[in-house]
Amino acid sequence: MSSDIMKDFDTIAPVKRFARIGGKEVDVSVFSTRATLKLIDMTDSPEKIQNLENGKNIESFVEVVATACQRSNPKITADWLMDNVDMFTLVEFSKFVLEPIIQKLEEIKPAEDTEKNCQ
Repeated sequence: MSSDIMKDFDTIAPVKRFARIGGKEVDVSVFSTRATLKLIDMTDSPEKIQNLENGKNIESFVEVVATACQRSNPKITADWLMDNVDMFTLVEFSKFVLEPIIQKLEEIKPAEDTEKNCQ
């Protein structure tokens, strides 16, 4: 009798999400762990969030968006985005790229708050 266990995590596939920006197509279906950790680091305190809202640390924010894009299109770097896309388009593009991860983080946060209140 075999006791091998096989769990195929490739079957947990996110919904396909594609975008076109500056004539380049990018698959933003998967928000990498690297991009997620960068985003968490940038937003892990009220001060850091306030800085972002006030327009500080924008380059780092664009770096997170670029990191999320580079898995499918390595040409999309932070420098490329800042040099080839106007600010308003970049903001809307960033919202689209970050939408799934922001939703996931918001789902996790209420669960964490509930756990803290139970302790």
